[in-house]
Amino acid sequence: MKRTIVLHPFLFAAYCVLGVYAQNVSQVPMSWTFRPFLILFFLTIGLYLLLLWIWKDAERAGFVSTLFLAWLFMGHVYRLLSGWSPFWRTPIGGWIAFLIISIPFGVLASGWIWRKVSNKKTITNFLNAVSVVLIVLPLITIATVFPQESSQIQTIRARQREAEIPIAASNHITPDIYVIIMDGYGRADFLQKTYDYDNSEFINFLRDKGFYVADHSTANYPQTELSLSSLLNFQYLDDYVFGFGDASGRGPLRELLQHTRFRRFLKNEGYRFVALPSAALFAQIRDADIYVSLTQSNINEFEGLLATSSIVGVAVEAWGVNLPVQSYEMHRQYILFSLEKLKDVPKIAGPKFVFAHILSPHPPFIFDSNGNFVPPDYPYSSWDASLFPGSKEEYITGYTSQVTFVNQKLQDAIQSILNNSARPPIIIIQGDHGPGAHYDMLNLNDSCLTERYSILNAYYFPDGDYKLLYPEITPVNSLRVILNQYFGGNLELLADRNYFASWLSPYLFTDVTDKVNLMCNVPVASP
Repeated sequence: MKRTIVLHPFLFAAYCVLGVYAQNVSQVPMSWTFRPFLILFFLTIGLYLLLLWIWKDAERAGFVSTLFLAWLFMGHVYRLLSGWSPFWRTPIGGWIAFLIISIPFGVLASGWIWRKVSNKKTITNFLNAVSVVLIVLPLITIATVFPQESSQIQTIRARQREAEIPIAASNHITPDIYVIIMDGYGRADFLQKTYDYDNSEFINFLRDKGFYVADHSTANYPQTELSLSSLLNFQYLDDYVFGFGDASGRGPLRELLQHTRFRRFLKNEGYRFVALPSAALFAQIRDADIYVSLTQSNINEFEGLLATSSIVGVAVEAWGVNLPVQSYEMHRQYILFSLEKLKDVPKIAGPKFVFAHILSPHPPFIFDSNGNFVPPDYPYSSWDASLFPGSKEEYITGYTSQVTFVNQKLQDAIQSILNNSARPPIIIIQGDHGPGAHYDMLNLNDSCLTERYSILNAYYFPDGDYKLLYPEITPVNSLRVILNQYFGGNLELLADRNYFASWLSPYLFTDVTDKVNLMCNVPVASP
């Protein structure tokens, strides 16, 4: 009788990696998939050969190997449980969840069940067919998205070369330059009027330290990737993404953010690029001259995503195992680590450009006003605005508490930078966009634009000369001012405009400049 070829364990192993990669193809380099693929593939081969040696039954060895993989990647079941109740994120809840997930697989893998299977060949053929279908689905997604994004990225690179503005190398001093992005940090007047939050203490601190605070600054775009790409390339994005239409892939934006005009210019000026880690994968610039890693291990964030999808997620959420997986604990560490490491960066010798994207006071709201860790009652989520998993009241309360705590840490970091810099630095502290309790990520007509576009925007210049700055300056002009004032540039300041883009259509821009300062008809938060 012809033997059935056992393929399904190895195809399932490949699917476990490809399935997660297909959901993140725009943000994850393909090279990050190689190591987990090899580890999982050789783990599956090793398990299969061991079981084959023990049982001398290829079909049973394959069946149990596939069951093991299915059990290993049952993290989504745990996330479903933890979404029902925070009990499942406690140590005892984690043990119960582990048993709920594990016992059925243990029973199915037992010899008692296998002996009751009358047609083992049918089981193998069925699993082979299912595994082929599972492999094909993410490959279709990857084959659809990857070529288009690769083409768009090549277009971006060509357009970046065409858009280069020559700036003569300067003989001026080379101050350190800090670009510190506080994600979702809103403007003081909006926070006072709509959130009933008085941020004057922090604003006065900045002014006392010599900062210029642009009291009427607005974001050019309502999404982080758009805002940061525009800021660091000191250009509106229309020319870069022209012709991309209704595409939703974010690979081109990642390219614009990872390899910016400002970074290239400063490299030619002898600067080293120092990047701090971000809780947002797209803002992790790992090919910086100096990348300050949060974790001592060599596990990257894609491998962390895989771990989150696995049974390891139980260990992280319920038992506090410290791994770089998406969790409130890891999010907390990213914020505290980056704010703390800003204090050490001045010790790095030579001129440097320091980029820090800190995903706060943006959701999730995990700090109270004193910095105590207060993880939400729902599974890890960093969604903002209309996609925020809580109520508007929870948003405002969590946001204002988080601002209070982050202000304290940010003041410490600023004071340390000013005290320990060999020469006075340039510092930009900026919100990429405002908060989003009343903002719709998908629909312009239902959005509170004033909330989303009103941003903190503060500058520290070594000589205290702020004549080129003005209250309404937007981020697209921030680096143009610096290049003109400190590097001999002659760049024209652009008109300060504001553009809406839906989360699902990030390359379709609608000019909303005339609307962003119109107060929204929303209830004022009660004190």
